[in-house]
Amino acid sequence: MTKTNNPETVASYLHCLSMLESNTSLLYKSLSEKAEMPLVKTLLLNIAQDSSKHSILLKGIADSIAVTKEKTKDCAKKLGETWRIIDTLLEDTKTVERMGKLELGKLIEKLKVLESSAGEEYYILVQMKTLQYMVKEINQLYRITLESTKNIFMKIIDDEEHHSELLATIKELLSEPEQQSQDNTPKVKFQNPDSWIQASPQSNP
Repeated sequence: MTKTNNPETVASYLHCLSMLESNTSLLYKSLSEKAEMPLVKTLLLNIAQDSSKHSILLKGIADSIAVTKEKTKDCAKKLGETWRIIDTLLEDTKTVERMGKLELGKLIEKLKVLESSAGEEYYILVQMKTLQYMVKEINQLYRITLESTKNIFMKIIDDEEHHSELLATIKELLSEPEQQSQDNTPKVKFQNPDSWIQASPQSNP
């Protein structure tokens, strides 16, 4: 994003981020449906729902600045590596029907890279003068402060960090040995009942 004082450029970038979040939501929803462990399904679906909300929010902000129509190849160019990661993950998992611990475990690190890369896109955005110009454009229709707009993007950044934490939790669940529940069971060595009787003090007549 070079021309930060161009409303079409800003809106186009935000629309691409919205499309990215939409694709991310589709990916996590698909993984949730294919995962075998109930808790893992729930955590993946939680991330999918967050990503869907981000997509809707970003589109609303973009449309408040300028109405644009982005093509996939344009967004791929604008978002570079972040777009490539989500595109590759969607393609690689498209034909997989079920995902066990091993299959899903291999994807976790790639998903963490995706979340980190997406978070970087938003972090760069709030550090640039683009945010100030964005508020100026939106203020032509609505009353909103720079701080309020910045908070919207900071909340998305916080969500991306939370997603990384959820992925770390999922990784722990997937790597948990099946015998762990048995191994954690307290081991009690029972003595021969006769020894208890012999060890008991004699009662006084």
